Amino acid sequence: MTTENPQAPESATAPEAPPAPAKPSGRFHMSGKKWLVLGLAVVVLAGVGVGTWFLVKPKAATTASVSRTVQVTKGTQTMSVAFDGTLSPRKQSNVNFSVSGTVTSVLVKAGQTVKKGQKLAAVDDSDLADAVALAKANLTTARANLSDVYDNSGSSAAITSAKAQVTSAKAALAQANTNLDDAVLRSPISGTVASVSVEDGDTVTGSGSSGNSANSSASSTSTASTAQFVVISTSTWKLEGSVGSADLASLKAGQAAAITTDATTDKLTGTVASVGIVATSTSDGAATFPIVINLAGTHKDLYSGTTASAVITTGSYPDVLTVPTAAIRTENSKTVVTKVTGTTTATTEVTIGKVFGAFTEIKSGLAEGDSVQITFVRPSSSSTGSSSNQGGGFGGGFGGGIADGGPPAGAPAGGTGR
Repeated sequence: MTTENPQAPESATAPEAPPAPAKPSGRFHMSGKKWLVLGLAVVVLAGVGVGTWFLVKPKAATTASVSRTVQVTKGTQTMSVAFDGTLSPRKQSNVNFSVSGTVTSVLVKAGQTVKKGQKLAAVDDSDLADAVALAKANLTTARANLSDVYDNSGSSAAITSAKAQVTSAKAALAQANTNLDDAVLRSPISGTVASVSVEDGDTVTGSGSSGNSANSSASSTSTASTAQFVVISTSTWKLEGSVGSADLASLKAGQAAAITTDATTDKLTGTVASVGIVATSTSDGAATFPIVINLAGTHKDLYSGTTASAVITTGSYPDVLTVPTAAIRTENSKTVVTKVTGTTTATTEVTIGKVFGAFTEIKSGLAEGDSVQITFVRPSSSSTGSSSNQGGGFGGGFGGGIADGGPPAGAPAGGTGR
């Protein structure tokens, strides 16, 4: 008997197996969930970048006005002219032989200290000695001739002629003796030998004027570059320079000067010795005028050719009412300041006079003890956006930008204030 199973399938075939997963291709493959995560990350990073840029972006530069109140004062003001120049000894002698001959000895070297009258060099004096002997003989003959004329009761004309011969012979002998003396060259001044340009065996030609003269440094036509010996006095000095035409009118001999140089720490002073009236032209065509300042006192530590600066006081003005030049400005073609009274300010017109550098004379509009305001404009923030008060300041003669106008208009030129 056959027993039926009601749960058995109608067919005895096996069920189908699930399809095998496809092999991945060569391209990147990512599920939708991963794409979502990646997109959110990109958005977050972009937000962070934008926020950071806003935090560190450069801020536009802003400006701020900074003010200071100063008082109107009265006192002595000076005006001055400054220039640079070169130091050189005030006394220099360019010494040359005044007779011709062959140098037989050079007795000094450059850098050696000598006294006035000391021997520097000598030339062969044989011919000069012969000239003296001849001049003596001629004088003896002239005197004998004069005696003969007298003894023979010569005419007045003969006597006059004989006397003239004696006078001429005396002059010739005197010149011969001078030439013999000049065979030895001596220093006209006490000082230091700066240069020597001859040596033993050289032949020299007389310059026609005696190098032994005490005034040879002033009268000699030779220059230091052509002189056989140069002797300088290193105790007294002068400063030579030049100024422009704008300063020339305010300079005159006798004005006081302060001199500074890197060669010494001593305080150097002097007076204007001369102001040239003949202009020399510089390379850019501007006319300049020579000026000489004699330094006061003696100085052993200076050297010829050293550069130095001088400030010459050209005027002193007592009881001058002044304010800092930075306090003055121009508004509506008027010269004004900001006057401070208590806690209030007011624009006040003033009349100005001379300008003494950082200070300007007030002729009217203010009184001694009044207060005025100086206003500066300077950056209040840096390029990184942080607050800063760099720059500006009130030092250095009230430097910085001046708000609401510039320096005083129409102020008379007066040189450098000191």
